[in-house]
Amino acid sequence: MPDNANPVVFITAGASGIGTACARLLMATGVTVVAGVRDPHKGEVLQQQLGSALVPVQLDVTDSASIAAAIDVVQATLSHQGGRLAGIVNNATNERHGPIELLPMALIRDEIEVDYLGTVGVVKAALPLLRQARGRIVNFSSMNGRCVFRSIGANSAAKYAIEALSDALRLELAPWGIEVALVEPGAIATPLWEKALQKFVELPTHVSADQLQLYYPDWPAAVAHAAADKERFLRGALPPERVAAAVLHALTARRPKARYVVGWDARIVLFMKWLLPDRWFDQIAMLAFNDQ
Repeated sequence: MPDNANPVVFITAGASGIGTACARLLMATGVTVVAGVRDPHKGEVLQQQLGSALVPVQLDVTDSASIAAAIDVVQATLSHQGGRLAGIVNNATNERHGPIELLPMALIRDEIEVDYLGTVGVVKAALPLLRQARGRIVNFSSMNGRCVFRSIGANSAAKYAIEALSDALRLELAPWGIEVALVEPGAIATPLWEKALQKFVELPTHVSADQLQLYYPDWPAAVAHAAADKERFLRGALPPERVAAAVLHALTARRPKARYVVGWDARIVLFMKWLLPDRWFDQIAMLAFNDQ
């Protein structure tokens, strides 16, 4: 990595999917990875799989004390390696499906806490170490950070916030040479799809039958359509290694991009969003998910 011997990178949500793919690729280039995990056991398993250059640390990005403790582990790793913090990768996310009217405020707040405020908290805690090394920040949005579809409005709002946050950080941290990049994937084959579907299946436990009827007159059919949507998107989904390659470029290139759009689906959708009037794009967006 540029001007950085013995580089260390801190990744949130490193236990599976994109986080693990990023850790594996970075370690192959000689980087020590500190990987935040919710479950310590999964961290141990991950270290056994990838090797001792991976340092797992328990992390809940919604808890400031947990973030501080994880940064202490990063500092200890840097001291042991004699290295510097080359970058942080904010990968933690919590996706809920369902109309905004139906989602309880607690669940909407949870999305904001994990996706947006969790990213803010990790960045603020890591900045002193990043400033010392002119390290980099890679934040995860998605194509849903620039366009909205039915049933994922709450998650899109959190991703839109990450877009604005990253733009602000890119401007504010420029005097210290700290680069900030956004990764905006389309459909990626990760466990997130199954988790999101399961959360959607649980929606009736959070609302009354009358409320559910407003959007889903036939709830079993809605679940079946949502499951079919998941399978349809997964058929065209890219492996997480494609996202990891974008993250590696963002961390190592002398002139990293401000935004990395990953996937043909994301490129097409974002082009249509740019090209079409809002009302026309709305008609396309209404067809994207079949659960309503």
